[in-house]
Amino acid sequence: MPQCPHCQIPYEVGQRYCSTCGSFLLHPEQGDTFCPQCGVRVSPRQEFCHECDAPLKGAPAVLAALGAEPEPAAPAPESAPAKGPPAGIPSWLMGLLVGAGIVAVILLILLFTRGTSTPPAPAPAPKVEAPALAPPAVTAAPSQPATPAPAPPAEADLKGQLQKELSVLREAQLRKDIVQFMSVYSLTYPELDNKRASTLKSWEGYDFTNLVFTVDKIQPIDPDNAIAWVTWYMDTKNRRTQNLSSSSQAFQVRFAKEMGKWRIRSLEEVEQ
Repeated sequence: MPQCPHCQIPYEVGQRYCSTCGSFLLHPEQGDTFCPQCGVRVSPRQEFCHECDAPLKGAPAVLAALGAEPEPAAPAPESAPAKGPPAGIPSWLMGLLVGAGIVAVILLILLFTRGTSTPPAPAPAPKVEAPALAPPAVTAAPSQPATPAPAPPAEADLKGQLQKELSVLREAQLRKDIVQFMSVYSLTYPELDNKRASTLKSWEGYDFTNLVFTVDKIQPIDPDNAIAWVTWYMDTKNRRTQNLSSSSQAFQVRFAKEMGKWRIRSLEEVEQ
C-alpha cells in the first residue's frame, strides 16, 4: 500500500488527498508550504487552497524565494475547482457599489413620482356659482304640509297601547276589583250596568289561578278608533267544588280613545 510522502501514512490507491495531513496525493507537494486559512499542506504554485478555497496570496513570494520555475498548471480534472471569482472584490467596495445602486433607484423613483403625480386642476369657477339650481327650493316648501288629516297610529305603537289597557283588565280580574275592571270599558259600552252585575256574579263562583291574553289582527280605523282580536286563556278554580279547569275565549273588540286612553266600546265573541 502506498504511503503519503509527507506524513508516511498509508493510503489507498486512487485517493486524492491524504486523510491525515491533507497533501495532494496525485501530485505530491514539495516543500513545507501550508494554507494560512486551514493549515493544510499546499503546493507553492497553488493560487487557491484545495481544501478551503482560500486565496494563497503568498504563493508568488514563495516561488521567488525557492527560485523555481513555475510548472504548467495541473490538468483540470486533478486540480480543485475554484469556487467563486478568482480575484475577489473587496467587501467595502462591493458594499459601496450596492449602496450607490440603491440610492440611484430611490432617486429615480422620487423623480418619476414627482413628475407624474401632479395635483388635479381646481374645479372651474362657473360650477361653484350655480344659483340656477336654487329656484326649486323656494320657501313655499313649508306650506306643503298644510293641514293633512292625522294619520292613524302605527300598528306597533297601537298594539302596545292596547296591551297596556288589557293588562289593567287582567289585573282587575285576578284581584276581583270591579272599579278597576270597569275603568277599561267606555261609558258608551252597551248595557254597561249589566256588564258590571254579570262580572260580579261570575266572580262569586270561581277564582282565576292564571290569566293571559294575546292581541292580533289590529285594524286602525282612525286616530281614535281601532278593532283588534283579543284571546283570553284562563285557568280557574270552582270555589264550591275546588275543581280546576282551563278554557279560552276569543273576542273581536272595538276600542275607542277617550280622554287620551283606549277604552272597550264593544266586543263580540268569535270562534277560534
